[in-house]
Amino acid sequence: MTASPNTSLKKQISSSSFLFALLLLVAPLTSYAERRPNIIVILADDLGCGDLSLYNGWVKTPRIDKMAREGMNFTDFHTNSSVCSPTRTAFLTGRYQQRYGIVDVIVGAKDTRGLLPSVPTIPRAFKDKGYQTAIFGKWHLGHADKYNPIHHGFDEYIGFLNGGSDYHVHNQWKVGLKTQDVPGYSTDLITNNSVDFIKRNKDKPFFLYVSHAAVHNPYQTPADKPETRTKRRWNRVNESNRPRYKIILEEMDKGVGEILDTLVELGLDKNTLVFFFSDNGDVKMSPQERPYRGGKFSQFEGGHRVPAIAWWPGKVKAGSESDAFIIGMDLFPTFTEIAGLSDSNPDNLDGISAKAHILEQKAFPQRDIFFGYEPKLGTAMRRGDWKMIVKENDIQLYDLKNDLKETTNVASKHPHKAEQMHKAIKDFKITVIEGS
Repeated sequence: MTASPNTSLKKQISSSSFLFALLLLVAPLTSYAERRPNIIVILADDLGCGDLSLYNGWVKTPRIDKMAREGMNFTDFHTNSSVCSPTRTAFLTGRYQQRYGIVDVIVGAKDTRGLLPSVPTIPRAFKDKGYQTAIFGKWHLGHADKYNPIHHGFDEYIGFLNGGSDYHVHNQWKVGLKTQDVPGYSTDLITNNSVDFIKRNKDKPFFLYVSHAAVHNPYQTPADKPETRTKRRWNRVNESNRPRYKIILEEMDKGVGEILDTLVELGLDKNTLVFFFSDNGDVKMSPQERPYRGGKFSQFEGGHRVPAIAWWPGKVKAGSESDAFIIGMDLFPTFTEIAGLSDSNPDNLDGISAKAHILEQKAFPQRDIFFGYEPKLGTAMRRGDWKMIVKENDIQLYDLKNDLKETTNVASKHPHKAEQMHKAIKDFKITVIEGS
């Protein structure tokens, strides 16, 4: 018996409908697998290793600790300087901050320095490849409008331009280029805007820079609203402000958890690298012995050796620990290689990619690294476990393998090593200069 034309047509329609439905099911999976990964940077301010329970510090930070258990914890990660502006310059450009003349803190509106928009940056690299980009929180790379983050490849910006900001009074904050009052507690605002950005861009690749005010002074908790404040020296590092410092850090820890929870809830965790670190060492608020000598404004390890964690479920090995000597300017090439964008990297980057180390635990190459804070603190240098600090005629050499707290200057015991490293510092100061 021959099928009627109508029956044959119905079968064709039925088969086509099934194939179409199957394509609808498969297409999202395919596009998700092919989609480039999201990158989130969470940057703390003035946070030292000795503050976090992760590094046996005095403040319990359960969400940051959990992030490390689920990812890679770094024990020898450094920023390029022991103060804010130079560190942020190196991190965003992948180059030594000396090349842009930003070797000290940019201080308020009267300071005319800043990072020029013509300089290649991480957000620009991602934006040019179709990523949605945003920064929420602290900028500190120039006060004039021409230095605004919007001109550096960020689609969105809500935050403050200076080095520090009242945690409750935000009448000088910026929303893009517009000065606008943004009510709320700084940590909550930065976290909430970040979560909102993630939700709005869950179907697009994005680069998000979460730049916290915490734990920088003034030491104000959510309860320290202007109407309830008493006369207090909010910026002082003392026993009176220590409990407030602790609360500020605990609030930021909660914010880190909210961001990670949002990624999990949206199913983005398997396609998002989150990197947490601090812009420099601590201000010595800890009541207990600290792991390193020095802190913020210091060339000793405590000034630039900072907490750092890489988190990417299914990609970064859970519970892994890295003792590789990695620095902030390495993040530019690391992020672009992970995202498949490194072919467009500038050819003059000073940083090198840590992708294979983070994702495959491969060895990370050693090289000389220089920490400049000239002329105030001179120049420091690491060559493996050897550390040199030079300021004018004062030459200090430390063997970090046997003296992590830099207590004993061994320059006289190792004259050849001291001579070699001193020459390298001299060469660095001649060649790595503004405009180079």
